[in-house]
Amino acid sequence: MTEFAFKIDLNVLNHLGLGLYSSTPAVLTEIIANAYDAEATEVTISIDKTQHIITITDNGHGMSEDDLQNKFLNVGYARRNFSNYTFTGKRRVMGRKGIGKLAMFSLADVVNISTRQDGKEALGVSVNVPDLKNTINKHQEYKLNSVTPSNKLNGSHGTVIELSELNKTTTSATESNLKLRLARRFSIIGNNAALPFNIYIDGEKVTLADRGFHEDVQFFWSFDGTEADENLRLCKNLAVDKDTKVQRVMQLDSSVTSDAELSLRGYIASVTKPKQLKEKETNINQISIFANGRVFQEDVLPILSNSDHFNSYLVGEIHADFLDQDDVDRATASREAIKQNDPKFMGLISHLRTQMQKVASAWDEWRKALGYENLPDKNPFVEEWLNTLIDKKDRKSAEKLIMSVYNNQFSSDQKQNDEYKKDLYRSTIIGFEKLKAKKQLAKLETISSVTSPEFQAIFQSLDDMEETYYWDITNNRLHIIEKFQKIVDDKELEKVAQEYLFQHLWLLDPTWDRIKSPAVMEVTLTDYLKKKCPDSTGARLDIAYRNSAGRQIIIELKRPGKTNIKFHDLLEQADKYNTAITEYLKAHPDIYSGSGLAPIDICLLLEEDIIKEEKHRRMLNEAQARIITYSGLIHNAKRIYQEYLWAHQEASKIEQLVQKI
Repeated sequence: MTEFAFKIDLNVLNHLGLGLYSSTPAVLTEIIANAYDAEATEVTISIDKTQHIITITDNGHGMSEDDLQNKFLNVGYARRNFSNYTFTGKRRVMGRKGIGKLAMFSLADVVNISTRQDGKEALGVSVNVPDLKNTINKHQEYKLNSVTPSNKLNGSHGTVIELSELNKTTTSATESNLKLRLARRFSIIGNNAALPFNIYIDGEKVTLADRGFHEDVQFFWSFDGTEADENLRLCKNLAVDKDTKVQRVMQLDSSVTSDAELSLRGYIASVTKPKQLKEKETNINQISIFANGRVFQEDVLPILSNSDHFNSYLVGEIHADFLDQDDVDRATASREAIKQNDPKFMGLISHLRTQMQKVASAWDEWRKALGYENLPDKNPFVEEWLNTLIDKKDRKSAEKLIMSVYNNQFSSDQKQNDEYKKDLYRSTIIGFEKLKAKKQLAKLETISSVTSPEFQAIFQSLDDMEETYYWDITNNRLHIIEKFQKIVDDKELEKVAQEYLFQHLWLLDPTWDRIKSPAVMEVTLTDYLKKKCPDSTGARLDIAYRNSAGRQIIIELKRPGKTNIKFHDLLEQADKYNTAITEYLKAHPDIYSGSGLAPIDICLLLEEDIIKEEKHRRMLNEAQARIITYSGLIHNAKRIYQEYLWAHQEASKIEQLVQKI
């Protein structure tokens, strides 16, 4: 048997490197393209995840000894120097540089090649990649090992390439992921009755439907051609005009210039939700450029449009065969992209940008015209709320607002975007119900978006927004009250009382606001009171000064569980606080201004009410002090807010709906 050897221009090989291709789909693309150029009608890929072996079998015309040595193993052999078409002239060849064969050496440490031509003996050779690299480093010629041809070479002609000793991540790619990626890299699969071409992965046929987005396509823009027609037929859920019932499909200009040869085929499509393009095992939110049936640049979307919102809905396939049908080699070394400064490519991009403006305009118009009833993914809780609106006019107005939320994109992160929309749905429902209650829904007739200044202005003109959101405030406060109610341990109660009471004065009195953070004056006076008025009872847990609702508030927490506190000690303490705070504020007019000092409230929080006689209560009142027990605080606060909720059951129903969103 003839001894075979690589003939390698070492300078070229060292420049390109054997690690030119980094992904399994990219490597398989090169091997499949070679099979296509060999006029194969079938390519079968089998993946052994246990042994980490990938086998690619084709039924092309195979190779003779001369073909194997002087074409396949001759790095840099460019078949287009001899013809732009395959052996029978039926196909335009995909290969150009003659370096795609190096792709297989970037994945495997051992590559076995078996091939047979009609009427000739089968050939088998093996490449040990580490040995090949070592030989190249020594500037020596690498001799291939002869092996027994694969038993998978069972036809009269064809080629089998076995990639073994792969890294584990190479074979971890699932069958569905590979089908998706390869379906996205070739447009010639199964579409030529005269010379069909099909790819199989572990027995499963790869089809256009494996691209994984057709069922989610909402709108479609066509550049004409077989590719556009075949993909359009797979889009079964296209939106329709609600009046004419015509599908939302638009024709785009396929002529790049007045030169008839510079024309496009293909399509651009948009899906209902961006996450539908990203939930797959690989991101398919791309517009790809194809030439001669295979992907030429996987994604040009970032250079066509600078709208992250609009872009995130798009997928497309643009066929520009003119980029690969002259003597200019526009592909980068890796065959994964196009040289960006090429005049024809620049002209193509310029034309596509113009067409993208038409796409964006139609997309915006069609989305707005969809109508709520045509939404494919209604929020069930928003739908539940809409169903409470009996008046058809009210419902129509509400649907208009909901659509304005639906059509907005607030973040490129889908999870974050969904949360933003939920928040906006909630506030929109609350706002709508408020206007409905005030019989002011007519104000919404001129509103097109809930994010518009006009919508915000409606609420700026309403002077009782607190009432609108009071059910929400009430519910939050009840949660805090319940937290107190569940505590039975004294030490835990101390901790929670200190954490919440000073910042949530409404627990003591509903008319007092919640304090977000104490002002400097409040911190100063709190420290002053601690020093000026030492606790004579020995039961003080903490003390704080607050200023709220026009009142001076002193809160003293006695330790839960302390029951031996004397009334006269408590009264004396209250008098000290009253005197100290009055003297301090009079002595510091720079931090207090006004015609007179604001009323003082001294709240003494105890385990139990120690007052036995009514005259003692009057004495405390004269000292502007009162006793509040931990249990009484919880009971009274809950009663006040619970009564409000019971009195507003309609608002509660809306609350329940809003909370579900």
